[in-house]
Amino acid sequence: SVTDRDELQHPLCTWLWYHQDMHTHTYPEAILTLDAYHMSRAHVVASYLLLGDEPALVDPGPAGTLPNIEAALAQHDLRFTDLRYILLTHIHMDHAGATGVILERNPAIRGYVHERGAPHLVDPSRLIKSAAQLWGDQLERLWGRTIPVPAAAITSLVGGEQLQLGRRLLRAYDAPGHARHHLVWYDELSGAAFVGDT
Repeated sequence: SVTDRDELQHPLCTWLWYHQDMHTHTYPEAILTLDAYHMSRAHVVASYLLLGDEPALVDPGPAGTLPNIEAALAQHDLRFTDLRYILLTHIHMDHAGATGVILERNPAIRGYVHERGAPHLVDPSRLIKSAAQLWGDQLERLWGRTIPVPAAAITSLVGGEQLQLGRRLLRAYDAPGHARHHLVWYDELSGAAFVGDT
């Protein structure tokens, strides 16, 4: 694994990792890593906060970790109501399960997701049923409460689109592999790629 900080600053693509002892870590060009402390363990699930005039959260994680993400935001004087966008790499619960709850708190947020994943945000019943086959009665304890996202709050993508967030330009790339509905987000400003599980 990469541990040398100099290796993390590769000019083409900055791989975002976080320091063991920090709840958040700041990277160049106003990117924060927020450790979600899934099941009270560090370095299991993290979200990325893109700061600026139009703050965005990349992969908010499972609903069960929202109090930890909220605490991390508060360390930077932010709340869910300050967010403008949620950018999803894919819809699996460990990456996107909190999306519906966050939009319940802030209906003004716009969500961006692959077109194949969008229907499962609007109606997560198949996703929940599939996960329940694996996790059984531990599902909600592990991942929290996954609720629907209003269809009107979602922008569906196929890959190739660009999203301008203030001075930050993000490009969405279709990246099937881990999931057919997977996107990779590339930030032109920092050279960072948010790759999810692909």
